[in-house]
Amino acid sequence: MLKRVLVFLYSNVSLFGGMLGALTTLALLWVGKFLTRPRLVLSFDGNSDAYMATSTHSEGGQQVTRKYLRVSLTASGLIRNSFGSAGAANCLIYITAIQPVVNGRACNDQLHDGRTVSWPPNKSFAPRHIPRGITMFANVVTMKEGHLGWDFQVPDQYGLHSVRSHPGILLLRITATAENADPVSIHIEASIKADKSGFQTRLVGR
Repeated sequence: MLKRVLVFLYSNVSLFGGMLGALTTLALLWVGKFLTRPRLVLSFDGNSDAYMATSTHSEGGQQVTRKYLRVSLTASGLIRNSFGSAGAANCLIYITAIQPVVNGRACNDQLHDGRTVSWPPNKSFAPRHIPRGITMFANVVTMKEGHLGWDFQVPDQYGLHSVRSHPGILLLRITATAENADPVSIHIEASIKADKSGFQTRLVGR
């Protein structure tokens, strides 16, 4: 029996060698592809003007000042800033939940369906390629100074009437995606200040 097995292995050594070579090649290709995948870093800092931007411009023939709540997306290496040389392809940033916070507890989501938020300038929703090490910002929501009103920077405002004039805290879930990277999400608590001069915010760990 052993002799027959040895004869079979000897006569098919080239076949097994070819199979082993093919499997090794496939494994190396997978490892190479995995190591070139980027890692998405989605960020927000309520103390930075980069994330809490101000713009004074004309709207309807009048000068108005708007406050912008923004997030940033960076394509980093897979391990710290190593590997991930391909950059992040077809990146989009979504707002995936809007929950009023009452007595410290998040209520039901008022958004129901995820919607893309705008890259600057406003109303730019096409996917973007982000090279490794590059940071791009997106506008999530804006408000007109002196007014109570949430103007979410999404393609349409349908279904948002109940939260657009919300006087309290909203919990926002923001999610970033890319064709060649795992999605990542952050949660931001935001409210419009009592004097309507801007947003009060904090990043929430969940």
